[in-house]
Amino acid sequence: MTYIDFHAHLDFDRFNKDRKEIVTEIKDKNIIVFTNTLNPKNYFETKEMFKLDNHIKVCPGLYPQDAEEISDDDFNNYLIKLENMSDDFEVIGEVGLDKYHTKDNVKFEIQKNRFFKIIEFAHKLNKPLCIHTRNAEEEVLEILSGYIKKTGFNKFNLHCFMGKKKLIAKIKELGISCSIPLTILNTQSFQILVKELPISQLLVETDSPFLNPDKSRNTPLNVPIIYNKIAEIKGLDKKEIEYIIYRNFQKLVYL
Repeated sequence: MTYIDFHAHLDFDRFNKDRKEIVTEIKDKNIIVFTNTLNPKNYFETKEMFKLDNHIKVCPGLYPQDAEEISDDDFNNYLIKLENMSDDFEVIGEVGLDKYHTKDNVKFEIQKNRFFKIIEFAHKLNKPLCIHTRNAEEEVLEILSGYIKKTGFNKFNLHCFMGKKKLIAKIKELGISCSIPLTILNTQSFQILVKELPISQLLVETDSPFLNPDKSRNTPLNVPIIYNKIAEIKGLDKKEIEYIIYRNFQKLVYL
């Protein structure tokens, strides 16, 4: 069975010493890793880094704080370049909104403007978005809800969703997915999210090198642990969970 790590950062410096060895083991364990990037420079450099690794899928992204800083010309040129090379990537991410690091309302409005344009761009290309939202969960869901109702396009995945429990009902209604990190092992909010969301709306991520409950470096090699915890919460066989998560991934990315 193929495992999916829908959100990681294998380009980060914490992998510099043993990246090659980790990628070899990722291949051996048949894990597909979607390495999300933060800005144009990061995307093109990471794309070059993993150009020979079929198990590592590099995603063009624009992190909320990078979205604040990029000029209109550079932003538009980035989208033009991506459209011209759209066969090179399967998922766009990470993108989204963040009020944890940004307190300034003017900058947050810039984030929202860029985010909405990226949603339109993803729709144009029929590519899914991997979405970062921190302290802005209600704003993100409001934007997604409006867009889905207007267009029917809902290829959206909420990465590491930490919003209030009451928002789970909205996620269910919209039919969008959530990727579940390793911190499900010790974080009740993720356990509740898995319990309450339909299994058809679940994916898995590590956010490597982050989000290891023991504070050590996380890697995509920990993905099977997350699958096992989801199986335990849902009361399903581990092999069944592997099949369902893969089917969810295929539906989101390729249909």
